Amino acid sequence: MDLPSRSFAIPVAFTSEGRIVRPDQAEPGQAYRCPGCSTKVVLRQGELRRAHFAHRQGEGCSPESAAHRAAKRQVVQVILDWKDRDGPRPCIARFCPRYGCGGGITQDIPDDITHAAEEVRLPDGSVGDVVLFRGDLAAAAIEIRATHRVSEEKARRLTIPWVELDAAEVLERPYWWTVVQDGLQPFRCPVCAKAEAERADEVKAIQSRAMALAERIHTALPPSPPYHFAPHTCWRCGTEMVAFVWPGSGNHSRRRPPDPIPGQIQHRMTDSMGDYWANCCPNCSAVQGDHYLRTENQDYTRVHASVELEGDVDLL
Repeated sequence: MDLPSRSFAIPVAFTSEGRIVRPDQAEPGQAYRCPGCSTKVVLRQGELRRAHFAHRQGEGCSPESAAHRAAKRQVVQVILDWKDRDGPRPCIARFCPRYGCGGGITQDIPDDITHAAEEVRLPDGSVGDVVLFRGDLAAAAIEIRATHRVSEEKARRLTIPWVELDAAEVLERPYWWTVVQDGLQPFRCPVCAKAEAERADEVKAIQSRAMALAERIHTALPPSPPYHFAPHTCWRCGTEMVAFVWPGSGNHSRRRPPDPIPGQIQHRMTDSMGDYWANCCPNCSAVQGDHYLRTENQDYTRVHASVELEGDVDLL
């Protein structure tokens, strides 16, 4: 029976010295081996198809094992070349953990990293795909993802800093390590920091306008914090007023506001949402509903959102 073909494209191969070579760097007639199973591979080139390595008919391993081992060797080779001054310093790119931010930071590998090795057993009993060393001491683990992410159990067990990289990304950009997940120190995202500073300035301006309004209409303001303010106009009678944000406000909360409670924050019953603490018009007593404030008053929305991000408002 003929064995099935395993002739998938292999992105890189090993030379006889164990170094990684790419298809466009390979020389026809030279011997190259698969990173995954160490069998000989064929260099295929043509006018219509991109150059690549492939197993012979009926031989070979899986794309995942080839990519996994090649990426491990690539990381070690990059560190070796960098320390020998034959290549650039690699860097780690980390994305902001906040959903939708799109920001992050880039960190160079520290100068005091001396070398790297594959498949190193660590003091906690786990085996690191690649381990970076400072002399004889393991400094960080580099885990390579071909199919499966680092498990929660292994992540908890690792006692040294670690990052997980995607195998295909490592082979595509050897010196730019984009982190899939990590066990490094938390960082402050510069994009978020800039947005927070701009938001703080905007909220400060809104609250300044609210305080000026309060002085003009002779409304006493409670301590800030815990209260925050926004200018508002009553939906029923058009009276100018100050709307308040406080810990637990919004979302039709029944939690009692902090003392001293301003007179226009009242515990009221509504047909649609039942009873909750709400901003009320000081002139006509109409409830300025949470939904109305959040959708019709952009100043109030910005103040409330800013307070939520700062953790000032408990929504539970």
